[in-house]
Amino acid sequence: MTSALVPAPDPLGCTVPAEFVEVFSPLGVTLRLETNSTEIRDACRASFGSYGDFGPLARASQFTVRLLVDASFTAAPPWPDVVFRRHGDMLYASAGGQNTAVADLRRRQAFGFVSPAMAGDSDFLRRNFLDCLVLTMMTRGAGATHTYVHASAVAKCDRGLILCGPRESGKSTLAYACARRGFEIVADDVVYLRAGRNLTAWGRPWRLRLLPDCTRFFPELQEKAERTKSANKEVVEIDVQEFLPGRAQVRCAPMALFFLERSSGRTACEPLGADKALDLLARDMVYDPPEVIERHRRTWTALANRGSSVLRWDEAPDAAVDLLEQFLRS
Repeated sequence: MTSALVPAPDPLGCTVPAEFVEVFSPLGVTLRLETNSTEIRDACRASFGSYGDFGPLARASQFTVRLLVDASFTAAPPWPDVVFRRHGDMLYASAGGQNTAVADLRRRQAFGFVSPAMAGDSDFLRRNFLDCLVLTMMTRGAGATHTYVHASAVAKCDRGLILCGPRESGKSTLAYACARRGFEIVADDVVYLRAGRNLTAWGRPWRLRLLPDCTRFFPELQEKAERTKSANKEVVEIDVQEFLPGRAQVRCAPMALFFLERSSGRTACEPLGADKALDLLARDMVYDPPEVIERHRRTWTALANRGSSVLRWDEAPDAAVDLLEQFLRS
């Protein structure tokens, strides 16, 4: 008589099932989510569900996130600061001893466990785990599919303009001013470029964060816009679909690059050489192996060669929008 095998203990959680599997298309690639939590699934829908399905374009590059809830974990708010570390193509993220995840940037796979309370804190979970893991895999390491630019982006009829500049140069303020004049918003603070047969700019266009002085230019934001903190500074955050219905667009074909400078003088635009534009784009570069940085530089060069300018604008954004419209008409 043969006795039945006793199930081996599983202290590493190897056999925890992921009952929920869902596929998304952020930035035009395929993201496969595997989880045992409806709350994690819903958080992923909130982050990436608005992109729609890009069919064969997305399926050419697949990323996987397996994020599970461990019911035995007791960690709860207030959450500690999240620690991110990287060695080679391995990325580690931890919010205390129980909420952790690891991403293999080369294989485009991420895996982690979180507590039930973390799964229920959608904003924190999305910002520090889901969004961070996915966007880092897409832009860092050997498996990266996109290049990043610290910029806003707007478009008309799919013809995009990339608005670069340091913090508080007015990128989001000018993007909102453009949207009031019929442009679509493609990106608020980061533009994701994907090279290929054609250069494409992708963004996350559903929320804008503007400087507090924006209410002087846009009185409609005085009462309804949400005031929050970003990098320990007050900002005005708006839901684009609420204030500008139909003005959110996830991608465009970039036609030109504008570096914004606040000026007390007359609003003006002057050409900028491609080499200088490349130097300005590279100032936001984060460490990566040389071959990865070289791939980013090729994409940045392709963008700079579309045409680069310095746009100096004064307190009122309308004159700057006039110049951008004139550029597209010409």
